[in-house]
Amino acid sequence: MSAARIRKPDQFSFFLKNYGIYLGLAALLAISGIISPQSFNPTGLLNVAKQAAGLGIVAIGQTLVILTGGIDLSVGSIVTFIHVYSVGTILGKPELVLPVSLLCLLIGLAFGFLNGLGVTRAQISPFVMTLCMDFIVRGLYFIYTKGQPRGVVPDNLRFIGRGRILSIVPVAVLIWLGVAFLLIFVLYRTTCGSRLYAVAANPRSARLSGVKNDRILIVVYAISGLLSAMAALIITGDMGAVSLGVGGDYSLDSVASTVIGGTSFTGGIGGVEGTIAGAYIIRLLTSLLQKINISNTGKLIIQGVLILAIVGAYSKKKNG
Repeated sequence: MSAARIRKPDQFSFFLKNYGIYLGLAALLAISGIISPQSFNPTGLLNVAKQAAGLGIVAIGQTLVILTGGIDLSVGSIVTFIHVYSVGTILGKPELVLPVSLLCLLIGLAFGFLNGLGVTRAQISPFVMTLCMDFIVRGLYFIYTKGQPRGVVPDNLRFIGRGRILSIVPVAVLIWLGVAFLLIFVLYRTTCGSRLYAVAANPRSARLSGVKNDRILIVVYAISGLLSAMAALIITGDMGAVSLGVGGDYSLDSVASTVIGGTSFTGGIGGVEGTIAGAYIIRLLTSLLQKINISNTGKLIIQGVLILAIVGAYSKKKNG
C-alpha cells in the first residue's frame, strides 16, 4: 500500500511531463473555438497542421540536438538556403524536382555534419558553432542569389507542400508525422536511441560504457541539417514562390516548439512526442493572434511569456 502511494505521484508527474503539453493544446484549441467558431472544424485544424508541418520537421531535428545538451541556431539559414537553391536550380522544370531535392537533402546533411564535426572534433560550443554556421550559410545564399532570388516552383514540388490525399489530409502533415513516428521509434525502441539518452544524461559514464559520444553527436547534428532541408522543400512547395526571408523565424520557433514540448535545455529529458504538440501550438497561436489583429511584435511577446511560464513550470516540477 505504501509502495502504491509512492508510485502515484511519480506516475502523475510522468503524465504531466510527457503528455501535459497535450492538455495545454486542448485548452488552446478550446480558446480557438471560442474566438473563431467558423474556423474551428476539421478543415481548419488540418490547415493549421499543414502550416505547422515545416516547423514541426525542423523542430524534430532541434529536439534531438537539445536532448544532447546542445542547440542548433543554423536551421533557419539552412531552410532559406535550400529554399532559394532548389527553386533557382529547378527553374520550373518538373523533371528536375527529384534529383535536385535529393541533392538538397545531401547539402542539408552536409551542413549538419559540419556542425557536428565542429562541436566534437574542434570542441567548439554548440551555440558558437551553429551560430557561425548560420552566418556562413546566410552568406552563401546571398552570394548564390546576389540578393535577388529567382525561379519557378513546378506543380510536382507544390504537391509536397500543398497537395492533399483524398482531397482531405495534407501531404505535408503525413510527411511530418511519418518523420516524427520514425524518430520516436528510434529514440525509444533502438540501441541508438538509448545511447543518445545515455550521452545526454552523463557523457562520461556513457563513454566508459563503450558509447562513442562523438559519433552520436555528429549523427544528431547531421539529422538536424537533413530535416531542415526536408522542411525547406515542403515550405517551398507550400509557398509556391521564392523569398530570402522564408527561414528567418525557424531557428527560434524550432527552439520554442522543443521547449514548449517539454525537452529540457540541460539535455536528457524530453522527446519528439511533445515537440509535435509544441510546433502545432506555435502555429495555432500565430493564427489566433492574426485573427484578433495582434501584430507580430505582440506575437513575440506572448510567445516569450508562454515559454517562460512553461519552462518555469517544468523546472518547479523537477525541483519539487
